[in-house]
Amino acid sequence: MSIIKLFFIAMIVFLSPITSANLSCAGKVAYLGMDQAGQVILANGSGINTICSITPVGNYQINPQACRMFYGALLANQLAGRSVTIYYNDPGLTSCSQIGQWSTQPSAYFIELTN
Repeated sequence: MSIIKLFFIAMIVFLSPITSANLSCAGKVAYLGMDQAGQVILANGSGINTICSITPVGNYQINPQACRMFYGALLANQLAGRSVTIYYNDPGLTSCSQIGQWSTQPSAYFIELTN
């Protein structure tokens, strides 16, 4: 085997854990709220957690403008009884059950709305 082929095989093996750092948690929005600082708090099958803020408080991956839109979409899906999937980019999270009650999850970066 050539050195180039070995290099590419090694890259695939070593980079695999990096690409698996994303976690998605799906379910109906059972709880949705906003605190006095503008932080959006929700539960959709995992623990109740904060995913973003509509103000520049905290170090969230979702910026305040996007957070406002996410809140509206989450509220619409909650009222319609539809499921949502929240995506997290955190190598420390390997399962949705690791998201603790009333925790802050600044690694949330994407929501997927389903029918």
